[in-house]
Amino acid sequence: MEQSGFIVGIDLGTSKIVGVVGRKNEQGVISILASESIPSDSCVKYGVIYNIDEAAGKIKKLINLLENKTGKKIGKAYVSVAGKSLRAIEHKETKLLDGTTPITFALLDNLEQQAKLNKPEFFTNYSVLAPEYYLDGNYEEDPIDKIGSTLEGHYRLVIGRPNIKTSLAKSITEKAQIEIAGYIVGPVAAGALVLDEHDRQAGCALVDFGAGTTTLSIYKGGLLRFMSVIPFGGRTITKDVQELGFVFESAETYKIRYGRLGKDKNKATADVSPDVDLRELNKVIQLRQDEIILNVINQIKLSGYADELDAGIIMIGGASQMNGLVDHLAEKSQLPVKRAVAKRVYINNAAELLQNPLYTQALSLLLFANENCEKKEIVVPKVEPVVTPTPPPPVEEDDEPEEDTKRNKKHKKQKDGKQTTLFGFFEKIQNFGGTMFNDEE
Repeated sequence: MEQSGFIVGIDLGTSKIVGVVGRKNEQGVISILASESIPSDSCVKYGVIYNIDEAAGKIKKLINLLENKTGKKIGKAYVSVAGKSLRAIEHKETKLLDGTTPITFALLDNLEQQAKLNKPEFFTNYSVLAPEYYLDGNYEEDPIDKIGSTLEGHYRLVIGRPNIKTSLAKSITEKAQIEIAGYIVGPVAAGALVLDEHDRQAGCALVDFGAGTTTLSIYKGGLLRFMSVIPFGGRTITKDVQELGFVFESAETYKIRYGRLGKDKNKATADVSPDVDLRELNKVIQLRQDEIILNVINQIKLSGYADELDAGIIMIGGASQMNGLVDHLAEKSQLPVKRAVAKRVYINNAAELLQNPLYTQALSLLLFANENCEKKEIVVPKVEPVVTPTPPPPVEEDDEPEEDTKRNKKHKKQKDGKQTTLFGFFEKIQNFGGTMFNDEE
């Protein structure tokens, strides 16, 4: 990518709309140039746009904030795909071979393109993930240059409702006038940014505790094996706390400041406001958090990988910061639990953003970005108006001899008191030259 360009990622979350601008070098390492976030309010629910006009207005504001920081115009952006309808399904593509011709990269690419064309009924195919290959029924890690009679590609497709993409296009492209450079599945991108290869190989459950949803992604053998979205999140807990008689903003503040899970949940972590009954507050928080945790554990069991997660559970997301959640989730799941952060190997600056779970998904979009998102201003050259000289009026011919005519003209000028001078002659030449210059312009 040219040094003057940059890449942009926008994550539309239930609580915040986050934007980041970065520049990627030839080695793929990203330098963050600017970042901003604004509240989503009610325009995004469960990770999906619900109010197109309001979302478009917020995106315009976000873009303006980023442009003011960078001093550059943004023409396009990569956006995250999320929502409670997302899930991963298995898909198989088969290619019959002649048994003598070696398998090539082109053949594998053709197989993947066929997988991308698969459109499950009522759903949109948002991503085709790395496959496993089987040659004549046997697993083959690298089929290139091998020969056989049948090649199978076992893919994982991430599918979701079509309205996810439709709403993004209407808000960002049609209303906010920002071209979408690519749709990237948020949970998959986040996994690429925070998970070690060892964790993906050994088996882990990546749990993204978001504001509107909680997303479970299970990895084993280096590949995504299962994905499920639970329609509860941090905002659900806040709304429960709100039922204790608080406005939403106060309920969110009290949840973050005083909320705690587990055996020590009623021990004050700060000076408690007299408006807050700590015991009642944490009772409400833990009831809803336990419901979310039980759903996560149930989905892990349904995946069939419950006994193969040697790396345990890895947490990301803004709602994962609840005090006591690591120990409480470990106790409930009987698995090791840890929080993840973005890997410094991919991003060489902005350490404060790497530590902030609010920015994890937006930062992860930049890993998959490869188009220059800078808006190229088209400068229209200024065209000077063409001045056409007025032709002199036609001279009326008369029967006077030429000599008489000259004598009469001279007599007329003398009579009028006007005399032709050298200065007047050059003035006429200058005017004529100016007209010619304008014509050429």
